[in-house]
Amino acid sequence: MKKIIYNALYWFVIQMIIVQLGTYISRKCLENGHIYFKSWPIEQEGQLWQKVVKVQYWKNHLPDGQRINSTIISKSNFDKSSHADEVRQFILETRRAEFVHLLSIVPVIVFAKSSSSVKMINLVYVVIANVPCIIVQRYNRPKLERVYLRKLKRKGD
Repeated sequence: MKKIIYNALYWFVIQMIIVQLGTYISRKCLENGHIYFKSWPIEQEGQLWQKVVKVQYWKNHLPDGQRINSTIISKSNFDKSSHADEVRQFILETRRAEFVHLLSIVPVIVFAKSSSSVKMINLVYVVIANVPCIIVQRYNRPKLERVYLRKLKRKGD
């Protein structure tokens, strides 16, 4: 029982640290347009995720990061009819969220020398806790980028 408590405490502390550090990622870094954040051709502008895991049906049941950190822009407060600047900011927040969840997987290496069962339990946990959030960001971002581009086009007309 003691190991389970330490394990849970480890993940809680590590993930809270990563979330807090994630808020310090500069806007400039997120705007950089790194190739990782682009929709890959295989993703079909996010539609792959709907076909494979039916993301549209469960994405709204994921917890909102704003409950943990008030500096995070809440998905529940976001309105696609917002100004282009606000849509762009939300796109950057999807990048931040995806990066934070990707980084949150890395600490599983601490269990590399553990028994097979401990490795498996922690690997399953870290995948369940982070991969769905990454999928949602990769599903939503192409749509948000299309909305943003339409708003920019209208602004320029």
